[in-house]
Amino acid sequence: MSSFLWTSGHLGWGVFAIVVFSGIWLLLADLYWRLRTTRISRFLLALAVGWVIGVGLIMLLVGR
Repeated sequence: MSSFLWTSGHLGWGVFAIVVFSGIWLLLADLYWRLRTTRISRFLLALAVGWVIGVGLIMLLVGR
């Protein structure tokens, strides 16, 4: 099994980093949603694209 997912009997750093990133991403998205007026479709698209880019970067950096 890849060290990205499982290392020495526990979750690997890659999974941990994605979970932490996702939590912070959702908190920041909620803050932005409450402070700004924006269209939901544009907001969700930006949110999804940003999350995919962030997870991709984590996979590239931690998955080496």
